Amino acid sequence: MKIFEKKIITMLLVLISGHCATVYGQEKVLDARQESIVFIASQMALGEQEVVKTAVVQGLDAGLSVNEIKEVMIQLYAYAGFPRSLNAIATLENIIKERKSKGINDREGKAASAVVFDSSKFQYGKDVQTKLTGSTATGAPQRFAPVIDTFLKEHLFADVFSRDVLDYQTREIATIAALASMTGVEGQLRSHLNVGKNVGLTEAQLRRIAFLIAVKVGWQQGNAVTGNLDSMFKSGGTRLMATVNGVTVEKVTFPNRKIAIVANVFYPAGFEKGRKYPAILIGHPAGGVKEQTAGIYAQQLSEKGFITLAFDASYQGESGGEPRFLEDPAIRVEDFRAATDYLSIHTSVDPERIGVLGICAGGGFAIKAAETEHRLKAVATVSMVDLGQLRREGLAGVLKPQMQQRLDAVAQQRTREANGEPIRYVNYVFNTPDEIPAGATGMYKEGYDYYRTPRGQHPNSQNKYVFTSLDKLMNFTALDHVEMIAPRPLLLIAGKNADSRYFSDKAYASAGGPKELFEVTGASHIDLYDRPAYVSQAVARLSEFFNKHLK
Repeated sequence: MKIFEKKIITMLLVLISGHCATVYGQEKVLDARQESIVFIASQMALGEQEVVKTAVVQGLDAGLSVNEIKEVMIQLYAYAGFPRSLNAIATLENIIKERKSKGINDREGKAASAVVFDSSKFQYGKDVQTKLTGSTATGAPQRFAPVIDTFLKEHLFADVFSRDVLDYQTREIATIAALASMTGVEGQLRSHLNVGKNVGLTEAQLRRIAFLIAVKVGWQQGNAVTGNLDSMFKSGGTRLMATVNGVTVEKVTFPNRKIAIVANVFYPAGFEKGRKYPAILIGHPAGGVKEQTAGIYAQQLSEKGFITLAFDASYQGESGGEPRFLEDPAIRVEDFRAATDYLSIHTSVDPERIGVLGICAGGGFAIKAAETEHRLKAVATVSMVDLGQLRREGLAGVLKPQMQQRLDAVAQQRTREANGEPIRYVNYVFNTPDEIPAGATGMYKEGYDYYRTPRGQHPNSQNKYVFTSLDKLMNFTALDHVEMIAPRPLLLIAGKNADSRYFSDKAYASAGGPKELFEVTGASHIDLYDRPAYVSQAVARLSEFFNKHLK
């Protein structure tokens, strides 16, 4: 690929990132403050105070005032109950004090103005309710117990909704987020989705809320909102798609248990609905996201005629999961199975022609999944590493003597976090050139150049992971049963100059057949991420391999 074409694709994928609802368009339809309200309201409804704390900090950093957050928490007592409202307000107060002690003075914001009811409070509330719902009808519960109707009108719609700190749209964003996170309130959720529409929230904005619920709360909850919106708008989702070289890109979500995995699906030029295509799912390196090297390979392989899917791992990128940036190898492997689930029921994919490509650590996880996932008919890797061995021993064994001391440090950190201390994060690569030690070569030096400079940097790739992930990673081995992939084919692509080459050599030696180790002359480990001269060779061989084995 020409350098100009690569830059265009990279820019396109950056534009897609974070700007789409679940298969719904690329425009950023909610601002950071509004998205923070979705996070705060959903977690307040769930009552998980540690995550409420994370959501509140995110909201303050996004520009919400203290009084705006207070107002969300005050309003939601009517939907989530006084205990959760009071707990959330206490959490907010503690956060403000803690931040102030660190020199962070959060904006207090406008306080609610006094309200004068020209008519009776009941009539005022009735007028507000009618404006929101578009109806003067009284529900069966209110008719059965009239006093609850009085409470709704005089207190919720008069006392609370008349407060001018938040407008009606913002209040409905909070209400929808809270109801979407709760069980047994399907009727109320449908009602408030309609209210959201009545007060001016667009389909795209409501679908963005559904997407955020999927990744912040759970795929099932987000999918329930999506189903209601499909019925409401009769649209099945506004599928706005980006196009480069005839390839169209669609954002989708699918579940790994309760976690929503976010992926970009690439459709080849001339894509025809009703036709069945071979498909390839692609896993990114540790610390990477789908818009980086995984997206480059997805784009170029789709240009060769495949449907491709590049996904963010659980806890990373746009995908859901808390705590953020956890590296759990068991869940990482399950991500590949979940992606296979998605492609297996895709209306345009032939379920007998699904292959997998893993890059760097994604290669090790792809191999581990493919050992027992027989729906994957052909397996390929680029610059593959076994992240378990890499974390145990370091590159070429340099950290092996320190293994026990590092596990001691993990144990001590787990105790600190169990005692309420914050999560500790560590970097995948050096953050600045000054951190790179003299004489550093290979992945140590290249990692900075790719991940922390405009060459490959992406806002969703934040160069950190949970330190205590190390105990799970050190207990993982990707290559202990490579022979189980046979008789399905295995292709391992490695740069001749890659310092990680020995991982591919080991996998090749352990594999049954058919198998191939394809060497890219002159390429290092990270050269194969994005350097056009080397990526083009890898893509050409991958295309031949998948065309042969996914007939």
